[in-house]
Amino acid sequence: MARMKRGHDQAAGLRELLSTPVCRSVSLAGGRGEAGSTTLVINLAAALAQRSRDVIVLDEFSGTGNVCNRLQVAPHHDFESVLRREASLGDALVDSGYGFSVLPIAARAQTLASLNELEQRRLAHEFEHLAQGADFLLLDTRPAANSDVPGLSLAADDVVVVLTNRAESLTDAYATIKLLHTEYGRHEFRILVNRAETLDEAAALFGRIRQVARQYLGEGIHLKLIGFVPEDEKLNRSARLGQSVLEAFPDSESAIAFRQLADAMLRWTPPRHPADTPAVFVHRLIESSRLLSEQLRH
Repeated sequence: MARMKRGHDQAAGLRELLSTPVCRSVSLAGGRGEAGSTTLVINLAAALAQRSRDVIVLDEFSGTGNVCNRLQVAPHHDFESVLRREASLGDALVDSGYGFSVLPIAARAQTLASLNELEQRRLAHEFEHLAQGADFLLLDTRPAANSDVPGLSLAADDVVVVLTNRAESLTDAYATIKLLHTEYGRHEFRILVNRAETLDEAAALFGRIRQVARQYLGEGIHLKLIGFVPEDEKLNRSARLGQSVLEAFPDSESAIAFRQLADAMLRWTPPRHPADTPAVFVHRLIESSRLLSEQLRH
């Protein structure tokens, strides 16, 4: 019980630090089953940018599937060079070409875990300056279901769990919700269904995950369906082209869905616990990395 209470207090404090009246942080957490969370992040950021919102995407992934590689843009500096003080955090910021910025934040756990308090404060200060004036931070986060050390989902104002009509997707979605609820005191989750044929299919999938969550986690869990993105070959084609579907195929079904989702996000109720700095993401990264480093040593 003591562990659970510490997790609850920690999560509440992190959310308060990351939330601000002018900058909302939204984590998109996918998993297996072709969830497609990175594609969703890219196009949702583009849709919000079209609504004249200042958006920064924080990308926890490395490799060919991350946001920069999907958009065929190359950072001048990676996050590891920032940690080595060879570049500033601003130097690592990448212009997506679609009205929003991308900040790659993937780094080896050992590198992050070795930062001292002064280096940690420097990084937090740089990020606070970088995010000043941003309306949204969209977090393409590591699946919490695959690790005992969840990434930025823990610190976000809103957790959007991405769901598809695949058994492994339902399994991972439930595992993510369970971990963040039982260990870190999160009670509210938004569900976004991807690759659905119809609204009825999306609603049915949502009903399944809500029923399972309530059955095993209790009535205190609150899930809300925020919409769905239809199965659309135009979306797949735009991804292969390294483009946003809103730019490549603006009249496609998926482009319309992303614009509707962006409009809905602008109407979301403000976070309950606004605070004055988004720099807690730095502390979340470092803490997670230290825990992971300890696990790797055992």
